[in-house]
Amino acid sequence: MSSYLSFIRDKLIKSKEDRIAQVAILGLEKTGKSTVVNRLIFGTVDEDDPSQLTCYLNVAYGKSIISVLEADEETTRESPYFQDILREIDGVVFVLDIQSQRHIESSSYYIFGLLDKIPQSTPILFLANKIDMPDAVSFTDLLQDPAFQVIMEDINRSVSIYPVSVLTGENFYTAFDWMISRITGRTPLREEVSPKRVIVLQEGGVPVFDYTFDTSIEEHDSTLLGGLISALNIMASTIFESSSVMDVIKLGAFKLIIRKLSGYSVVLFVERNDSESKAQSLAEEILEAFIEEKKRDPTKEMPKQLKFEILSKIPEIAILLDQQPITDSESYEEK
Repeated sequence: MSSYLSFIRDKLIKSKEDRIAQVAILGLEKTGKSTVVNRLIFGTVDEDDPSQLTCYLNVAYGKSIISVLEADEETTRESPYFQDILREIDGVVFVLDIQSQRHIESSSYYIFGLLDKIPQSTPILFLANKIDMPDAVSFTDLLQDPAFQVIMEDINRSVSIYPVSVLTGENFYTAFDWMISRITGRTPLREEVSPKRVIVLQEGGVPVFDYTFDTSIEEHDSTLLGGLISALNIMASTIFESSSVMDVIKLGAFKLIIRKLSGYSVVLFVERNDSESKAQSLAEEILEAFIEEKKRDPTKEMPKQLKFEILSKIPEIAILLDQQPITDSESYEEK
């Protein structure tokens, strides 16, 4: 193991010379570190994917290439070579298991044991993983934990924490966009995804939100499309497992990115060659903005003006909408 870590250390130094950003994925056993790596590589995961102790590989993330190092608990605590690696790394991701307060406390001890070995200039991302578990500690309670308050209030560090489910993908890409933007200096989504149309569906495939960004594309009946997506998801859950849903469907020149949250599904049309990970992140943000508006008034109708306002809350979408401003005459017409 020592020779392998020595090799990784040398590779990291070489990556810096080649301007390839490096991210370390750290955490206790069974927190989901290997699942994070698999989602970064494949865009999807399986509960039966094998875990690994220590691995090092390059991963494409949108238009960026990053070197990802996953290290197990024993290696991070005991290996002197790993201390050298931490000084060279560009970003650190701590994966936390929030299934119970006991899991959180164990992670806190582990994190504080490593924190002083991480340079203050290195951004740190905390993934509060397993929010899909029925008894998971709420994100609000996690933020009130004294240990995490100390970390989050350290003004000398760039730190962020996101509630995620690495297994389902919920919030995963939004969280990683934060890290990638910090270590590459680039806005992750901009100029990497070309949204064409977005539809939000209720359970059963009933469309409740529809907006076309590119008026040059031919529109199709959203009800029929909703029925198709619903049927495909039923098929996926029947064949594989109860929680399975379709993630990506390729149709001609387009790719349909599908995300699910709180009883709604979003279908984002993008160009076929667009980055899937970036499109998934953008789809999640759109769905979250829609649900937030729905919570204010579930019975409220959604004319085009309101749809425009919801989408404008997302910076990358707002840039796109600036190129096709809505006029007063069409403010309250349904799309």
